[in-house]
Amino acid sequence: MNTSDNASVSQSLSHVKIVMVNTTLPANIGSALRAMKTMGLSKLVLVKPKTYPHPDIDALAAGAQELIDQIEIVDTLEEAIEDCHLVFGTSARSRTIPWPLLDVRPAAELSMQAVLQKQQQIAIVFGREDRGLTNEELALANYHLTIPVNTEYGVLNVAQAIQVVCYEMRMATLQQLEHESESEKNANAEQMPVTADTAMDWDEPLVTHKQMEEFYPHLEKMLVDIEFLDPQNPRLLPLRLRRLFGRIQLDRMEYHLLRGIFSRVQALSQGTWKKTSMDKEDQSNA
Repeated sequence: MNTSDNASVSQSLSHVKIVMVNTTLPANIGSALRAMKTMGLSKLVLVKPKTYPHPDIDALAAGAQELIDQIEIVDTLEEAIEDCHLVFGTSARSRTIPWPLLDVRPAAELSMQAVLQKQQQIAIVFGREDRGLTNEELALANYHLTIPVNTEYGVLNVAQAIQVVCYEMRMATLQQLEHESESEKNANAEQMPVTADTAMDWDEPLVTHKQMEEFYPHLEKMLVDIEFLDPQNPRLLPLRLRRLFGRIQLDRMEYHLLRGIFSRVQALSQGTWKKTSMDKEDQSNA
Protein backbone atom coordinates (compact mmCIF):
# COMPACT_ATOMS: atom_id res chain seq x y z
CA MET A 1 0.00 0.00 0.00
CA ASN A 2 1.42 3.41 -0.96
CA THR A 3 1.38 6.52 1.22
CA SER A 4 -1.69 7.98 -0.51
CA ASP A 5 -3.70 4.77 -0.04
CA ASN A 6 -2.69 4.55 3.63
CA ALA A 7 -3.82 8.15 4.15
CA SER A 8 -7.20 7.33 2.62
CA VAL A 9 -7.61 4.35 4.96
CA SER A 10 -6.61 6.42 7.99
CA GLN A 11 -9.01 9.20 7.02
CA SER A 12 -11.88 6.73 6.67
CA LEU A 13 -11.11 5.00 9.96
CA SER A 14 -10.97 8.37 11.74
CA HIS A 15 -14.78 8.32 11.53
CA VAL A 16 -14.89 5.25 13.80
CA LYS A 17 -14.63 5.55 17.57
CA ILE A 18 -14.16 2.70 20.01
CA VAL A 19 -16.13 3.22 23.23
CA MET A 20 -15.29 1.29 26.41
CA VAL A 21 -17.82 1.44 29.25
CA ASN A 22 -16.76 1.26 32.93
CA THR A 23 -13.54 -0.60 32.17
CA THR A 24 -12.07 -2.14 35.31
CA LEU A 25 -8.57 -3.23 34.25
CA PRO A 26 -6.23 -0.49 32.98
CA ALA A 27 -4.29 -3.16 31.06
CA ASN A 28 -7.34 -3.68 28.85
CA ILE A 29 -7.30 -0.01 27.92
CA GLY A 30 -3.63 -0.21 26.97
CA SER A 31 -4.15 -3.40 24.99
CA ALA A 32 -7.13 -1.84 23.21
CA LEU A 33 -5.01 1.14 22.16
CA ARG A 34 -2.33 -1.14 20.76
CA ALA A 35 -4.98 -3.15 18.88
CA MET A 36 -6.41 0.07 17.46
CA LYS A 37 -3.08 1.47 16.31
CA THR A 38 -2.08 -1.71 14.49
CA MET A 39 -5.27 -1.39 12.41
CA GLY A 40 -5.20 2.38 11.93
CA LEU A 41 -7.94 3.50 14.33
CA SER A 42 -7.24 6.41 16.64
CA LYS A 43 -10.35 7.44 18.60
CA LEU A 44 -10.95 5.86 22.00
CA VAL A 45 -13.64 7.08 24.38
CA LEU A 46 -13.77 5.84 27.97
CA VAL A 47 -17.05 6.04 29.87
CA LYS A 48 -16.29 6.35 33.61
CA PRO A 49 -13.30 3.97 33.71
CA LYS A 50 -12.71 2.44 37.16
CA THR A 51 -9.01 3.32 37.15
CA TYR A 52 -7.53 6.06 34.98
CA PRO A 53 -4.79 7.07 34.43
CA HIS A 54 -2.57 4.10 35.31
CA PRO A 55 0.97 2.91 34.42
CA ASP A 56 -0.44 -0.34 32.98
CA ILE A 57 -2.12 1.66 30.23
CA ASP A 58 1.21 3.11 29.11
CA ALA A 59 2.96 -0.25 29.43
CA LEU A 60 0.41 -2.22 27.38
CA ALA A 61 0.03 0.55 24.79
CA ALA A 62 3.71 0.42 23.89
CA GLY A 63 4.30 2.56 20.80
CA ALA A 64 0.79 4.07 20.88
CA GLN A 65 1.50 7.01 23.17
CA GLU A 66 -0.13 9.52 20.81
CA LEU A 67 -3.41 7.60 21.14
CA ILE A 68 -3.21 7.85 24.94
CA ASP A 69 -2.97 11.62 24.58
CA GLN A 70 -6.15 11.61 22.47
CA ILE A 71 -8.32 9.52 24.81
CA GLU A 72 -11.66 11.16 25.59
CA ILE A 73 -13.17 10.62 29.06
CA VAL A 74 -16.93 11.09 29.55
CA ASP A 75 -19.44 10.36 32.30
CA THR A 76 -22.19 8.71 30.28
CA LEU A 77 -22.59 6.54 27.22
CA GLU A 78 -25.00 9.13 25.81
CA GLU A 79 -22.18 11.68 25.83
CA ALA A 80 -19.83 9.26 24.11
CA ILE A 81 -22.12 8.64 21.15
CA GLU A 82 -24.07 11.89 20.86
CA ASP A 83 -22.33 12.95 17.61
CA CYS A 84 -22.62 9.53 15.98
CA HIS A 85 -25.02 8.46 13.26
CA LEU A 86 -24.55 4.71 13.52
CA VAL A 87 -23.97 2.92 16.85
CA PHE A 88 -23.15 -0.75 17.39
CA GLY A 89 -23.46 -2.30 20.83
CA THR A 90 -21.39 -5.46 21.28
CA SER A 91 -23.35 -8.34 22.78
CA ALA A 92 -23.11 -12.11 23.03
CA ARG A 93 -26.38 -12.62 24.91
CA SER A 94 -30.03 -12.82 23.92
CA ARG A 95 -32.13 -9.95 25.25
CA THR A 96 -35.71 -9.22 26.28
CA ILE A 97 -36.54 -7.88 22.84
CA PRO A 98 -34.81 -9.01 19.63
CA TRP A 99 -32.63 -6.27 18.12
CA PRO A 100 -31.07 -6.03 14.65
CA LEU A 101 -28.00 -8.23 15.06
CA LEU A 102 -24.97 -8.35 12.77
CA ASP A 103 -21.81 -10.42 12.81
CA VAL A 104 -18.69 -8.31 12.98
CA ARG A 105 -17.85 -8.59 9.26
CA PRO A 106 -21.15 -7.32 7.80
CA ALA A 107 -21.23 -4.73 10.60
CA ALA A 108 -17.82 -3.45 9.47
CA GLU A 109 -18.95 -3.40 5.83
CA LEU A 110 -22.09 -1.44 6.74
CA SER A 111 -20.01 0.98 8.81
CA MET A 112 -17.52 1.76 6.07
CA GLN A 113 -20.26 2.17 3.48
CA ALA A 114 -21.81 4.76 5.78
CA VAL A 115 -18.45 6.49 6.19
CA LEU A 116 -17.38 6.53 2.56
CA GLN A 117 -20.78 7.26 1.03
CA LYS A 118 -22.27 9.60 3.66
CA GLN A 119 -19.36 10.69 5.88
CA GLN A 120 -21.17 9.34 8.94
CA GLN A 121 -19.66 8.97 12.39
CA ILE A 122 -19.58 5.43 13.78
CA ALA A 123 -19.33 4.12 17.36
CA ILE A 124 -18.56 0.57 18.45
CA VAL A 125 -19.47 0.19 22.13
CA PHE A 126 -17.86 -2.41 24.41
CA GLY A 127 -19.15 -3.19 27.89
CA ARG A 128 -17.70 -4.18 31.22
CA GLU A 129 -15.27 -7.08 31.47
CA ASP A 130 -17.55 -9.11 33.74
CA ARG A 131 -21.04 -8.42 32.38
CA GLY A 132 -20.90 -6.43 29.16
CA LEU A 133 -23.50 -3.78 28.40
CA THR A 134 -26.81 -3.40 30.20
CA ASN A 135 -30.11 -3.73 28.33
CA GLU A 136 -30.58 0.04 28.65
CA GLU A 137 -27.18 0.69 27.08
CA LEU A 138 -27.80 -1.79 24.29
CA ALA A 139 -31.07 -0.03 23.53
CA LEU A 140 -29.07 3.08 22.56
CA ALA A 141 -27.53 1.20 19.62
CA ASN A 142 -28.85 0.97 16.08
CA TYR A 143 -27.49 -2.58 15.82
CA HIS A 144 -26.06 -5.22 18.08
CA LEU A 145 -22.74 -6.66 16.99
CA THR A 146 -21.44 -10.15 17.72
CA ILE A 147 -18.25 -12.06 16.93
CA PRO A 148 -18.92 -15.61 15.67
CA VAL A 149 -16.64 -17.48 18.06
CA ASN A 150 -16.32 -21.19 18.81
CA THR A 151 -19.58 -22.07 20.56
CA GLU A 152 -17.76 -24.59 22.78
CA TYR A 153 -15.34 -21.94 24.07
CA GLY A 154 -16.55 -18.46 23.17
CA VAL A 155 -14.18 -16.60 25.48
CA LEU A 156 -12.78 -13.26 24.32
CA ASN A 157 -11.67 -10.54 26.67
CA VAL A 158 -12.59 -6.99 25.74
CA ALA A 159 -9.18 -6.11 24.26
CA GLN A 160 -9.22 -9.22 22.06
CA ALA A 161 -12.73 -8.35 20.88
CA ILE A 162 -11.57 -4.83 20.03
CA GLN A 163 -8.68 -6.29 18.03
CA VAL A 164 -11.08 -8.41 15.97
CA VAL A 165 -13.43 -5.47 15.33
CA CYS A 166 -10.58 -3.14 14.36
CA TYR A 167 -9.20 -5.72 11.93
CA GLU A 168 -12.60 -6.12 10.26
CA MET A 169 -12.99 -2.35 10.06
CA ARG A 170 -9.65 -2.04 8.29
CA MET A 171 -10.41 -4.85 5.86
CA ALA A 172 -13.83 -3.38 5.07
CA THR A 173 -12.21 0.00 4.43
CA LEU A 174 -9.67 -1.48 2.03
CA GLN A 175 -12.43 -3.35 0.22
CA GLN A 176 -14.64 -0.26 -0.09
CA LEU A 177 -11.78 1.93 -1.31
CA GLU A 178 -10.83 -0.68 -3.90
CA HIS A 179 -14.45 -0.83 -5.04
CA GLU A 180 -14.57 2.97 -5.34
CA SER A 181 -11.37 2.93 -7.39
CA GLU A 182 -12.85 0.38 -9.78
CA SER A 183 -16.06 2.41 -10.03
CA GLU A 184 -14.07 5.50 -11.03
CA LYS A 185 -12.35 3.54 -13.78
CA ASN A 186 -15.72 2.43 -15.08
CA ALA A 187 -17.39 5.83 -14.66
CA ASN A 188 -18.36 5.97 -18.31
CA ALA A 189 -19.98 2.55 -18.30
CA GLU A 190 -23.74 2.09 -18.14
CA GLN A 191 -25.08 2.61 -14.62
CA MET A 192 -26.97 -0.23 -12.96
CA PRO A 193 -30.32 0.56 -11.32
CA VAL A 194 -30.50 0.94 -7.56
CA THR A 195 -31.38 -2.29 -5.76
CA ALA A 196 -32.09 -3.19 -2.16
CA ASP A 197 -28.40 -3.94 -1.67
CA THR A 198 -27.10 -0.77 -3.32
CA ALA A 199 -26.79 2.51 -1.45
CA MET A 200 -27.56 5.81 -3.14
CA ASP A 201 -26.70 9.46 -2.60
CA TRP A 202 -29.09 11.18 -0.17
CA ASP A 203 -30.29 14.76 -0.34
CA GLU A 204 -30.26 15.44 3.40
CA PRO A 205 -27.77 14.62 6.19
CA LEU A 206 -28.81 11.89 8.62
CA VAL A 207 -29.51 12.93 12.19
CA THR A 208 -27.13 12.18 15.05
CA HIS A 209 -27.71 10.08 18.13
CA LYS A 210 -28.03 13.25 20.23
CA GLN A 211 -30.90 14.46 18.05
CA MET A 212 -32.64 11.09 18.31
CA GLU A 213 -32.40 11.27 22.09
CA GLU A 214 -34.54 14.43 21.82
CA PHE A 215 -36.87 12.70 19.35
CA TYR A 216 -37.86 9.70 21.49
CA PRO A 217 -39.13 11.64 24.54
CA HIS A 218 -41.19 13.84 22.19
CA LEU A 219 -42.67 10.77 20.50
CA GLU A 220 -43.50 9.14 23.84
CA LYS A 221 -45.02 12.36 25.25
CA MET A 222 -47.24 12.64 22.17
CA LEU A 223 -48.39 9.04 22.62
CA VAL A 224 -49.15 9.73 26.29
CA ASP A 225 -51.12 12.86 25.35
CA ILE A 226 -53.38 10.88 23.01
CA GLU A 227 -53.63 8.08 25.60
CA PHE A 228 -51.97 5.52 23.35
CA LEU A 229 -49.12 4.96 25.83
CA ASP A 230 -49.69 4.42 29.54
CA PRO A 231 -46.68 6.02 31.29
CA GLN A 232 -47.34 3.86 34.37
CA ASN A 233 -47.25 0.67 32.30
CA PRO A 234 -45.36 1.31 29.03
CA ARG A 235 -44.34 -2.34 28.66
CA LEU A 236 -42.07 -2.76 25.62
CA LEU A 237 -43.58 -0.06 23.43
CA PRO A 238 -40.83 2.59 23.92
CA LEU A 239 -38.15 -0.03 23.26
CA ARG A 240 -39.88 -1.25 20.11
CA LEU A 241 -40.16 2.32 18.84
CA ARG A 242 -36.43 2.82 19.45
CA ARG A 243 -35.72 -0.32 17.48
CA LEU A 244 -37.95 0.83 14.63
CA PHE A 245 -36.49 4.30 14.19
CA GLY A 246 -32.93 3.14 14.90
CA ARG A 247 -33.26 0.71 12.01
CA ILE A 248 -34.62 3.36 9.64
CA GLN A 249 -32.11 6.18 10.31
CA LEU A 250 -33.97 9.45 9.79
CA ASP A 251 -32.55 12.29 7.75
CA ARG A 252 -32.85 15.91 8.89
CA MET A 253 -35.99 16.69 6.85
CA GLU A 254 -37.78 13.53 8.01
CA TYR A 255 -36.79 14.27 11.60
CA HIS A 256 -38.28 17.77 11.59
CA LEU A 257 -41.32 16.58 9.65
CA LEU A 258 -42.13 13.90 12.23
CA ARG A 259 -41.53 16.20 15.18
CA GLY A 260 -43.84 18.73 13.53
CA ILE A 261 -46.50 16.03 13.24
CA PHE A 262 -46.04 15.10 16.91
CA SER A 263 -46.50 18.74 17.95
CA ARG A 264 -49.59 19.08 15.77
CA VAL A 265 -51.15 15.93 17.22
CA GLN A 266 -50.43 17.19 20.75
CA ALA A 267 -52.02 20.56 19.99
CA LEU A 268 -55.08 18.92 18.45
CA SER A 269 -55.48 16.55 21.40
CA GLN A 270 -55.31 19.50 23.82
CA GLY A 271 -57.59 21.74 21.74
CA THR A 272 -54.91 24.42 21.41
CA TRP A 273 -54.23 24.29 17.65
CA LYS A 274 -55.42 27.08 15.37
CA LYS A 275 -54.90 26.75 11.61
CA THR A 276 -52.89 29.54 9.97
CA SER A 277 -51.71 30.33 6.47
CA MET A 278 -48.20 29.35 7.61
CA ASP A 279 -49.39 25.77 8.18
CA LYS A 280 -50.43 25.45 4.54
CA GLU A 281 -47.04 26.75 3.44
CA ASP A 282 -45.24 24.28 5.72
CA GLN A 283 -47.21 21.39 4.26
CA SER A 284 -46.45 22.44 0.68
CA ASN A 285 -42.70 22.51 1.47
CA ALA A 286 -42.66 19.06 3.11
